[in-house]
Parts: sequence; C-alpha cells; structure tokens
Amino acid sequence: MVKSSRAKNDPPAIRAETGKRAPRQRQILAAAFEEFAANGYAGARLDNVARRANIAKGTIYLYFPSKSRLFQAVVRSLIRPVPENFESLVAASSAPASQLLAELIARHYTEVVGNRRTREIIRLLIAEGGKFPQLSELYRREVIDPGLRAVRLLLEKGLASGEFRATKASAFPQMIAAPAVLAAVWTLIFGDRMALDLDAYREAHVEFVTAALRAGGSTSADESAAKQPGGSQE
Repeated sequence: MVKSSRAKNDPPAIRAETGKRAPRQRQILAAAFEEFAANGYAGARLDNVARRANIAKGTIYLYFPSKSRLFQAVVRSLIRPVPENFESLVAASSAPASQLLAELIARHYTEVVGNRRTREIIRLLIAEGGKFPQLSELYRREVIDPGLRAVRLLLEKGLASGEFRATKASAFPQMIAAPAVLAAVWTLIFGDRMALDLDAYREAHVEFVTAALRAGGSTSADESAAKQPGGSQE
C-alpha cells in the first residue's frame, strides 16, 4: 500500500503545529469546522470563527494566512486515513469472508455514517471539491482507494474460498458501500426529521450485500436473462 505523503506535501501553513502552538491551532480548527459546517465555504466568516474560538480575529492569521488555507486545514484535520495494514489484516485473517465483510460494513457505519464530523466532510467535499480539487484527491488517496482495495481483497478471498460467486462487483467495489453512502447523504439532507434506524439499516445492508454475493445465489437479472429467447433453460 502506498504510504501517505501528506505531511511532506502540505504547505507549512497547513501542517499540524506541535508544542505550545498546537492547542491554539486545534481550538481554531474546531471553531472553523463549526463555522464551515454551518455556513459553507462562501458564507463562512473569519470574524465568526474568532468569536466561536473566543480569540481575536488577528490570531487566526498567525496560524492560517487566509480563509482558503484555514478551510483546507479543517478538511485535512478531519480526514482519517484507512490504516495502512488493513489489507494485510484481511489477507491474514482466517475468518470467513462474509464475516470480514460484515465487520468492514459495520466499521463504515461507525466511522462515517454515524459520525457527524465525517458526514460534514462529505458535505463540504461535495459542495467545495470543485474549488479545492487537492482536497478531493487527498480524500480519494487516503480513504477511498484503500477502502476499495480492501473490498476487492475481500471479494477475492470469498471467491477463492467458495463463499462468494463471481460477480461484476469486483470491478465496481463502490457498490458494496453504496447503501452506506446513501445513508450518510440521507442523514445530511434530512437529519432528525426523517432519521434512519441505522442499526436496522446496517443489518439490512449486510444481508442484502451478502445475499447478492453468496455462491449459489441468483439475481432477478440472471433469472430474466434465462427466460429470454436463446437464454439458458434448466
């Protein structure tokens, strides 16, 4: 797995501070997150960030030279890279692929769907990713790509053991996570007004995906194709 080059490539104004400056930087980032989450990039004001952090506006510029740099730092601070050893753990595990898949899905709900800060990162990337493509690239490199590789490995493991049948999902592993992505977007849009029972939804997600992948299973598309002229008949 490619190791993160995040710290090496980050501009000095975006790198995490250490020592005595670190607590103040975290204070500013926490306040800025709330401001960007509430108002988006365009509507966010540094005066409000300063007010939320209970500091003078000029203090922000000692750490971040502009609103743009502050926004980038907020997003970067909230992106949690997928552990670099996750794929090796999957490969070395003797647990059934279906169990590992259920655990991977459960982890997605804990760390993304049920985590407000992570959901807000998705909202900000959707809204502002066009203005800050480097942030979208960072999220892809450190979160999406490792996650997709882990799913592909799980599918290969299940196919090799006979648990799973061959499907096109290996070419599009995004489909395995799609219900969780929908749950995250649903929660972002509707909040508590139309809240999902995430525990029951997660169980349905696992059941749906496992049934689709299980060896010996068939999909409605398979059955429809078999009924077409020229289709295989048993």
